[in-house]
Amino acid sequence: MKYFFKTLLILLVSYSASAQLYKKHDWKESQEFYELTETESQLPSIAIKEKYLIQYYQPAIAISAAFRLFETKHSIIRVNTDKGIKTHNRVYIPMYNVKKVIDIKARVTQRDGKVKVLNKRNIKELENVENYGNFKIFAIEGVTKDSQLEFIYTLEKYIRSIGSVVVQKDYEVKEAEVILRKPRVLSYRVKEYNGFPKMVTKTVEGNKEALTSTATNIDAMTDEMSASPTANRMKMFYQVAAGGFGSTSEMWDGLETNLIDNYIKIKPKKYNSLIKDYTAFVKEKPADTQAQIINNICEYVTSNFNIIRKRDEQLSELKYIVRTKQASESGIIKVYSCLFNHEAIDFEFVLTSDRFKHKFDRLFYSSSNLQISLFYFIEEKKYIEPDNVNTRLNFAPPEAIGNDAIFVNEGGRRFRIIESPEASNNTIERDYTISIDLDEVITKVACEQKNTGYRAKNARGAYKYLKNRDFDNFKQFTGANGIEDAEFETFEVNDEALSLGTDNIPVRMNYSYTTESLIEEINEDIMLNFGKVIGTQNELYQEAKRVNPVELNSLIRYTYKIEIIIPDGYEAKGLDAIKISKVVDINGQPACQFISDYTLDNNILTINVIESYDSLEMPLQYYEGYKDVVNSAYDFSKLSILLKQKV
Repeated sequence: MKYFFKTLLILLVSYSASAQLYKKHDWKESQEFYELTETESQLPSIAIKEKYLIQYYQPAIAISAAFRLFETKHSIIRVNTDKGIKTHNRVYIPMYNVKKVIDIKARVTQRDGKVKVLNKRNIKELENVENYGNFKIFAIEGVTKDSQLEFIYTLEKYIRSIGSVVVQKDYEVKEAEVILRKPRVLSYRVKEYNGFPKMVTKTVEGNKEALTSTATNIDAMTDEMSASPTANRMKMFYQVAAGGFGSTSEMWDGLETNLIDNYIKIKPKKYNSLIKDYTAFVKEKPADTQAQIINNICEYVTSNFNIIRKRDEQLSELKYIVRTKQASESGIIKVYSCLFNHEAIDFEFVLTSDRFKHKFDRLFYSSSNLQISLFYFIEEKKYIEPDNVNTRLNFAPPEAIGNDAIFVNEGGRRFRIIESPEASNNTIERDYTISIDLDEVITKVACEQKNTGYRAKNARGAYKYLKNRDFDNFKQFTGANGIEDAEFETFEVNDEALSLGTDNIPVRMNYSYTTESLIEEINEDIMLNFGKVIGTQNELYQEAKRVNPVELNSLIRYTYKIEIIIPDGYEAKGLDAIKISKVVDINGQPACQFISDYTLDNNILTINVIESYDSLEMPLQYYEGYKDVVNSAYDFSKLSILLKQKV
């Protein structure tokens, strides 16, 4: 749920006025072509200057004149390579909350002084780009290697009191300046994150005072595996209010009151048709425990209501939702609350951020804290995700675990960390038997697999969706990932009901397949690539210098037992490579590990593997050890043994 709950602070009318700062800001008519250092010239691109102007403005026409909000972005970027051209030859301007486009202009300057100016007729509008809303987009003609791009746009936005500026990009920025200006009657509060310098009051264009800060030599943020680069970007959040601020606690008070009045204290008696429909649905679904009742409610809602992810006030009104069976993300929360209240089930409504985008900050109220909505049941110590079409009582979603959150019920609120399930509760266990048909020159693989935790939840959801649509795809991905020529002979799925995740009962998959690609004939001998059966693995060998600390999607444990039947007349060679031991300890506790070993009993080679990740976050100084563990799994997947014919 993306930025759904937003408590708006009311901006009151005042007598004061302030000059429109964006009108004072423009580019230089005679464009300077900025020179780069040798190191900077090797980069795909680099921003010479990025400037952000945010102004709350009120005309002095009348005492009833409303506030207006203007935002300006000004960028000067040197482009050095084809990659840089691809990054910058199109400019996307988000139209979320935009009331009016004041101006857009852009130009490209070449080293010889030639300038190409944007033809505004080339500005297009795209609707709902990847569910991020509408964008203005324009292509920049003339962006070439060793050219300089400059653009400025100003937007008038619908008035709001909470906002943010992210200054760290996927390319280096030599200087980023943020200016926040407002009339004296308005107060503001700011919070800097991830190294952005403290905002201070200074004189800016037009000889006016404003809150401003400038960061220099900002490194490019790298999109790295097992990390949260978006949450780690340098940024600034702000709040603006009329007549002074209450405390942060008072802002949380406002949210708490909103949630209790509109989303928690919903009286079932007002919605008899909903209760009758629900009662008829669960009539043949006996429930002896509270957990079963909660799962019945989940099954009823997910089977009967469609979530429509668009802005429409009707979709959050319960009477309309009950009649049409369509609801917004906020509306479906009301459906759940009504049914929980009907069944007299105690619950807490939970709001938190997506930890990969922003770390929840209880000390600074912002909409970025309110990206994910959950219900928590104290008796069960489990959650449901109301906007998930497969939701059942289970662990909190991975993007919320380990993150702080606000929990609200009719009695008030509390803050606490959303617990992460241990690696032992989120597992994949596979027991393989591998044999070789010498006549057909094929490998036969049989496997008994059990998934728990998130891996069970994902498997159950995928199976529910694919079993009647593309079961072959499910089999390939689950049982033979990376083995393209696998021909399945059997595939059974047991304990696939979504509700079994509540008690973390494993989903069980037993399957067998044949393949030619695991073996290679070398004269009279056979090379068996047994490691390939565990599936495609990530590797970090070619990664550049690490920027972010390690942050995992979840704690997890993989356990593999691979039993290889050695054909009569052959003996196994090259077994020493199977022995791998990579362990990272942090403060005396295992953070991650990959350990493999083997035993050989007559013609049965048994290989045992444990790969586990037991720490959700690891500081940067432990990255090399983590990388060794990840690469060990990759190396294992490439392992082969030589089955040599006995003389």
